[in-house]
Amino acid sequence: MELSLAQTVLLPAIVAVALLLLPRGPWCIERAPAQVAPWTAGFALPSAILIAVYLIEGAPALALTQRWHAVWLAALVFAVTATPAAFPLHMPRNQPFLLGLSAALALLMLRLPNLDSWTVRILLAVVGALFAGRVAVVAEQLPRTSTLVIATSMKAITVMLLAAGSLKAGLIAASIACASGAALFVTLRVPTLLPGGAFAASAMVVLFSLAWYGAAYHGSPAIRWVNWAAIAGSGVFICLVPLNRSGPSPQARPRRIVIAATTASCVIAVATAFHTVLVTA
Repeated sequence: MELSLAQTVLLPAIVAVALLLLPRGPWCIERAPAQVAPWTAGFALPSAILIAVYLIEGAPALALTQRWHAVWLAALVFAVTATPAAFPLHMPRNQPFLLGLSAALALLMLRLPNLDSWTVRILLAVVGALFAGRVAVVAEQLPRTSTLVIATSMKAITVMLLAAGSLKAGLIAASIACASGAALFVTLRVPTLLPGGAFAASAMVVLFSLAWYGAAYHGSPAIRWVNWAAIAGSGVFICLVPLNRSGPSPQARPRRIVIAATTASCVIAVATAFHTVLVTA
């Protein structure tokens, strides 16, 4: 069991961190000499979820033999389509639009039970695109705050999936939580190594995909869809932080409020789910 946990949780997280910390290439938008290459950051979390799904399900997962296997496909579609946002041909001001468009295309790949109608898929894709683009902007200016919010939300959805009885998805989410936690450690210890907007946008795609999975397969009276919506929404509280055109807002209070709101949303959603499960058991 320990070997299984190491394979399904630690290995994908290690690969994600390795991609996140690759040296900056000369083709990147970023000008600081020690910052992370945005295109590798965009591949970090999608690679983790792809490896985790493969380790758990094996080769059939690559053939999409089950509907939920499309979770890795959505993440990979985002990583591939978001790559042009890292090139000088597309100036930084266009990056949020490109990342949002990539997020929309990625989320359209999901066709989960009871959520597979085009109306629902398009609606959720549009919402995800808007939030992914905005979160990318915030992440470029407030990397530590945004990474903390992402790490908190990922840990919360891991607990939610395990509470719902989904061990496979819980292990996948755990690998993403480990990777986002490592990214948080990097931003706190090495200020010049920043995940950037691509990492934050990919995190939103992964978070929405896992929450969508939870609502589709575990949206029962025990754990209501509101709990999954709260977890998905917790990651977008960062959008409320006011920004300046020239840089981040000097006021620390809004950031603290956002962090507190994110934590409270995750705690309430998880606590409600656990209480409901215990009551109905």
